[in-house]
Amino acid sequence: MTKKLLSTFLFVASVAISSMNAQCVPNVSCIPAGATYGICPDSATGMAIGTVGVPYTQVMSMMVPVDATDFGFTGVPITSIDIVSVDSLAPGLSYVCSPAGCSFPGNSSGCILITGTPSTVWNHQVIVNAMGHASIAGFPVSLPQTNKQYRSIVVAAAGIESLDMTKFDVDQNSPNPFSENTEIHFSSVSASNVDFKVYNVLGDVVFNNQFRSEKGVNTIKVAANSFSPGVYIYSITNGDKTITKRMIVASK
Repeated sequence: MTKKLLSTFLFVASVAISSMNAQCVPNVSCIPAGATYGICPDSATGMAIGTVGVPYTQVMSMMVPVDATDFGFTGVPITSIDIVSVDSLAPGLSYVCSPAGCSFPGNSSGCILITGTPSTVWNHQVIVNAMGHASIAGFPVSLPQTNKQYRSIVVAAAGIESLDMTKFDVDQNSPNPFSENTEIHFSSVSASNVDFKVYNVLGDVVFNNQFRSEKGVNTIKVAANSFSPGVYIYSITNGDKTITKRMIVASK
C-alpha cells in the first residue's frame, strides 16, 4: 500500500519540467471533496501533448496526506515524499518543484512544473525515483521507490497538430503524392490492436498489416516501391472504428 502512495506522487514527478527559477502554483480543486490525497490532472485526464520544436508547459498539482492510514499504516505520520529523479523525459524537457528541492511535506499541497522545448518525437515509459519518509514509533524510516509509469508525455512530430488526441484519429499521409516514402500518423487513446490496409481503385487489398499501437501518436511508414504508381485508399481500424484516406503514389 505504501508503494501505491509513492506511485501516485511519482506519476506527478514524471510530468514536471522547467528552468531552475521557474515556479508553479498548486491547484487541487479537481481532487474529489473529502479525499486525503490526489493529483491534478489525474491519469484519466492526462497531460498535454507536446510537439517537436514547440515550447511545452505542464503543471501537476498534488495533495499529500498527513499520515499513511489510507495505505494500511494507521496513524503513521508522513514526514515527506521526496522526488529523487525523473528519467526518460523527452530530450529538451526538465522539471522543477514547488516547494523547491522536490520535498513534499505531509499534509501539504505542492506542484511540479514541466517546461522546455522537446527536440524529438517521444513516447516512452517515464521512470521516477522517489524516497518516502515516515515516522514509526518516533523513529525515522526511509522507503526508496522506483516507479515505471504506464504512460508518458507524448511528443508528436511538427505538422500533425490536426490530430485529435482525445480519440482515435488518422491524419493524411505526408508527403502526398509521394515517389519514395510517406508517413501516416494516427492517435490512439490506449494501446490496441490495429489493422492497416491499402486498396487499389478496384477495391482489392494490395497491402495488409496488423500491429499493436501505443497510447498517443503512432506512425506508419509506407514505401512507394511497394506499389505501382496510381491512386490508393488506405484504412486504419482499431477494432471499433475504421478511418480511410486517399494517397497517391507518383512515378519517379
